[in-house]
Amino acid sequence: MLSFFDIGLLIVYALVCLGIGFYGSRRQGGEEFMIAGRKLNLVGFTASVVASYIGGAALVAYAAYVYQFGISALAVFLGTAAGFLVFIPYALRLRRISEEKKFHTLSDWFYHNYSPRVGLLSALILFVVYLGMLLNQFIAGSSILASISGWSYEESLTFSSGIILVYLLAGGFNSVIRTDIFQYIVLFVLFILLGFILASDQPGMATEYLDLGRMDLGMTIAFIAFGIFIIFQSAEYWQRVYAARNASVVKQGLIWSAVLVLLTGLVITVVGLAAHHGLPGLEPREAFAGGLKLLMPRSFLGAGLVLIFAAIMSSADTIIFVLASSLAKDYHTTFGKAEVSPDRMMRSTRLFILLLSLAGYALAWFFRDLVAVIVFITGMGFTIIPAAIASFHTRIPPVAVMASFLAGLAYIAGLYFADYLVPEASIASIAISAITLLLATQWLKFRNKPGYIKE
Repeated sequence: MLSFFDIGLLIVYALVCLGIGFYGSRRQGGEEFMIAGRKLNLVGFTASVVASYIGGAALVAYAAYVYQFGISALAVFLGTAAGFLVFIPYALRLRRISEEKKFHTLSDWFYHNYSPRVGLLSALILFVVYLGMLLNQFIAGSSILASISGWSYEESLTFSSGIILVYLLAGGFNSVIRTDIFQYIVLFVLFILLGFILASDQPGMATEYLDLGRMDLGMTIAFIAFGIFIIFQSAEYWQRVYAARNASVVKQGLIWSAVLVLLTGLVITVVGLAAHHGLPGLEPREAFAGGLKLLMPRSFLGAGLVLIFAAIMSSADTIIFVLASSLAKDYHTTFGKAEVSPDRMMRSTRLFILLLSLAGYALAWFFRDLVAVIVFITGMGFTIIPAAIASFHTRIPPVAVMASFLAGLAYIAGLYFADYLVPEASIASIAISAITLLLATQWLKFRNKPGYIKE
């Protein structure tokens, strides 16, 4: 059970996050609420990108991968770091265009490059993906918090989701950025503490665990590819690019994000490997909590809880805001006027923040199967990647993009109904979408259909 000191530490952390949220709400207009006034600096950009990546679901999922596949799972972080670097030239172009067009969401890019129908379908796909991600954050984070704290799952869920809702309603995107900076500082300090404990009490353990000679080549390549491609369907990174103060912030921020994600991944890998070697027979989803208990002394339990809570909130608040801002923008674009004032957009986004937080809370209360949700939403999200990348390099018919999306979705639906929704089959949706995009584009060119002209 938690000591009074542990509880106090957790409450102080939560109060600081709330204070940051309310501070960010002072005298801010619609554009500040929606996209931080497009003045995001290097520290805010980097901390927010990395903190949103290392969430409750990430800790559970990646530690589970490490527990199952060993050191090869480190390649996820290698791939993500490489993905940030690959994304730099795309991000620089995104920022330049978004400054003129005032983009807020990833789907805005599809609306701009293709057509309203393509933009709306991409928004629907991302809505399902991010709702699943939100559910995963709440399930994973609350499960870990409950496992280490002694609280019930329901108590952990209520505590974490309530804090997130209050500061998001107050400060919007500014709250997301400011709390992400604070949360990643906390995460980084606690990771350093864990490294110090390892070096002092168990020297050589990290070196033994991180023997790269044990990496399986096939698994390593698959994990690296996953890490690279996931950047192109992650709407939160696109939002950070739109919010950046200038191109230099985007470039340097992505470079530093690559470095910090890799360092953070090393720590998570050590925790997962500790469970892999020390707790045989454990359920993979319990690997992070189990490994942390093995490595961290009882006296540091409070610090471990703050780490978990920081991870839950740093990604969950990002996901809620991505969903809410996307819904507000798509609602007004589809059903309202073409031009909507930032203040009206802010009011709509606040309403959707409330509704989505309550929906995520309710779903996480009743549904707690993490693995199936992760596999499903990964497959869905990967269907938009070929069109997203291609849009930077060549002119693509909107009809071909629609066919690409629908083919990928049909493939995922087929896997689901065939009861074969496994990770390696699910991520193949990117290949199905890419092949369909290529074939449909060539066919339309050959037939010289009007659909090749941008609608």
